[in-house]
Amino acid sequence: METKQKWYNRYIVGYLLILFPPLGLYGVYKSETIPSKWKKVTYAALALAIIGGIILYSI
Repeated sequence: METKQKWYNRYIVGYLLILFPPLGLYGVYKSETIPSKWKKVTYAALALAIIGGIILYSI
């Protein structure tokens, strides 16, 4: 019997990051195929987007 691949280890995580970010970020966090370097880059981009939004909103 073949083991079914988890949804967060497939290409759908990239689409979820664009279409539904909370679920996409969870997929990045749980993924075993995405290297740690790219996980950190994704989290840093999210943090910069949030900080940028706060700065733009406060001006």
